[in-house]
Amino acid sequence: MKKINKISALILAVTAIFTACGKTGEYKEISMYDLSKAMTSAGSLEDMAYASSEDSNAEELLSNVAETDYSKIDSFFISYAQDGSVSADEIVVIRVKDAAYLTQVRDMLKKHVDYRISLYSTYGPKEVPKLNNADIFTKDSFAVLIVADNTKEIHSAFDNFTA
Repeated sequence: MKKINKISALILAVTAIFTACGKTGEYKEISMYDLSKAMTSAGSLEDMAYASSEDSNAEELLSNVAETDYSKIDSFFISYAQDGSVSADEIVVIRVKDAAYLTQVRDMLKKHVDYRISLYSTYGPKEVPKLNNADIFTKDSFAVLIVADNTKEIHSAFDNFTA
């Protein structure tokens, strides 16, 4: 009988370990729209356009920022300057279903910034320093890109909202 209990306990422990591997931890429901408002307000970013995973063409919208396997994305939002010829301001928050995919998404965001640097070098060189100082980070199940003059305030708003 003791042997069966030990085996059961071992099976339970192994199952718990494998079930937890690669998961993003405790899942807290987050409104991407409310998060975007908190972040843009913290950065005093005006006239930002908004796109998200709630849009009917969400996969296409996200592909403008990251060529990703959309089936691995839980939700996202993109806030960007409506007049891109004047400002490179942009906030992208992508929530993945599995934390194992975060590094790839973060790398895609870096590639996106590199592409934008090459564009702005030609037609908006005053915005290049802002792009060079882009804040790209991951936290829990999120990959985040912030391009703005005050990235620290926006980053803090993200941290406070997702705490």
